[in-house]
Amino acid sequence: MSWQPTIFNPLSFESLSNSIARELSQVPTCPLEGLPRFEGPGIYALYYTGDFPAYAPMALANREKPGSWPIYVGKAEASTRKGEMVSAPDDYSGDALFKRLGNHAKSISLAENLRLSDFHIRALVLAYVWVPMAEASAISMYRPLWNTLIDGFGNHDPGSGRYNQMRSRWDTLHRGRAWANKLQPNAFTAEQIGSEALSWLRGQELAE
Repeated sequence: MSWQPTIFNPLSFESLSNSIARELSQVPTCPLEGLPRFEGPGIYALYYTGDFPAYAPMALANREKPGSWPIYVGKAEASTRKGEMVSAPDDYSGDALFKRLGNHAKSISLAENLRLSDFHIRALVLAYVWVPMAEASAISMYRPLWNTLIDGFGNHDPGSGRYNQMRSRWDTLHRGRAWANKLQPNAFTAEQIGSEALSWLRGQELAE
């Protein structure tokens, strides 16, 4: 078989979205608690440094080297009314990203076994056209725990009449959101989910 060079297009969507995800890791970290107000859509990463036993390897890594191991990656796109378009591709107006992080802060504050002071963030304001692809690339690149093994952190109250849904793994492990307590029990206990999380993190640590 004859050798063939690798094809690389630096302007492809994949290359550009990967470069944006890497750029996020260069942004200075900031405490989630008391986050100063800012504008713009974009992507973000949360980092945990506390003493929750199931997260010990990740928390230690983030204490030793701040912002080294994200627990969650997310996005907030430009807020528009239904049927409307953002005025321009480089429109950075609105507070969608700031509001999203504020909602996350509330969820963490309600959890019985988490402290908001143990969370830091990185955030990258982007032109709205890049936000979805950059988030997908960052999740694929970093495989954060709350995006993969422990789902449900970003969930919202499903509303009356929909509480027959199963409680998420996140809300099972971190009880506290009142609406989540109305959902049906998860198939796994908090102890089982926590043990699985610790084993998964240790596996990720060894793979580094």
